[in-house]
Amino acid sequence: MPKLILTYLFSKFLIFCLAALCFVPLNNLNAFGQTTNQTKAAFYLPDMLGDDFRIVGKPRILSAEQYSALSDGDVYKEFKLESLTSGHYTDGKNSMAINVFQVQFDSDAFGLLTFHQDKHPENGHKFFTGRYFVNISSETIKSISLDPIIQSLKEKLTSSNGELSPLPSHLPTDGKIEESERYLVGPVALTKVQEFSDLKEVVNFSGGTEVALARYPNGSSTFSLMIVEYHTPQLATDGYTQFQNYFGRLSEQERNQRILRRIGNYIVITTPVQDLASAEKIVSAVKYTPVVYWEARKITDIPIAFRPPDPLAVEEASQTANMLVRTFYWIGVMLFGAIVMGVIAGGIFFYWNRYRRRKLGLDDMFSDAGGTVRLNLDEYLLSSIDSIAEKPGEKEKI
Repeated sequence: MPKLILTYLFSKFLIFCLAALCFVPLNNLNAFGQTTNQTKAAFYLPDMLGDDFRIVGKPRILSAEQYSALSDGDVYKEFKLESLTSGHYTDGKNSMAINVFQVQFDSDAFGLLTFHQDKHPENGHKFFTGRYFVNISSETIKSISLDPIIQSLKEKLTSSNGELSPLPSHLPTDGKIEESERYLVGPVALTKVQEFSDLKEVVNFSGGTEVALARYPNGSSTFSLMIVEYHTPQLATDGYTQFQNYFGRLSEQERNQRILRRIGNYIVITTPVQDLASAEKIVSAVKYTPVVYWEARKITDIPIAFRPPDPLAVEEASQTANMLVRTFYWIGVMLFGAIVMGVIAGGIFFYWNRYRRRKLGLDDMFSDAGGTVRLNLDEYLLSSIDSIAEKPGEKEKI
């Protein structure tokens, strides 16, 4: 009876330990799922920035849907805004407000930076890193050392997605007015640019069309140059036709003061200029760099040297590999723990039986550990044979 009780308790103990070990990898898998979802979650501002600035109250987080109801919300929607996190910091003497805009791609963050470059430059500082656009504003910003604050934010803002668009780098650099460039991806933002707001209905942004523009000196004034990039020759042809129709509706004097060119898949257009020759020289500096895309039914049809790395696929493969490593790691821990506990429990059971036998004085006797029934027939058979052999007159029969 005690042996049955010990066996029952030992089996329950093993089941409990195995359940506890199985719970650990499940927790890890659940944490893995949370990690993948956190890439879409809002950024949380730290409690401290630099050595002196501490957050006041709790940061405020707005989703893209909530922010769309505010001023310029439709512009942020074009730049694929995912969330806005805002907070106030103080060092006891100075205070500042920090807004962190999280967007989907790095190019969108750069676009937001260019869209805000000329807004309140005297009371703020703006920068982008990865897929975050950060706006720091303060009435006493000139008395604040921003370097440690910016460094603290960049250490937290590590998420990145995609490469920057090469289109802004194709704007002519000679004579370009500093911080005048803009990068746009939709008609709403284009409407906010005063000198080209009338082109909202002309530029077709379907198919991933992008726009980059900047200002340049010209005579005693300045002019703006805009590059519209279409991603296929067919779209560029249709777009150029739209621009030509737009030019046809202008007065002859305005047509003579503006430049319209097609360069590859680029459409280049300017505002009215004073010095047409110098403006033509700047426009001629625009160079179209074609990008070759391989058309195939599957990725293996494209030569390895020309296969572009997919950041999302690389990230997914990395997360899957980490999950598999953690899963097999905890399976190994589970097996090792079961073996160790089995050895320990078996040793305890063995030495407990030995202790009981020694205590009862049965240590030198035969022990049938299996608990089976044994029939001792040897003594009975031998005694029967001896009795038959001793009977007189029966010896010859044996």
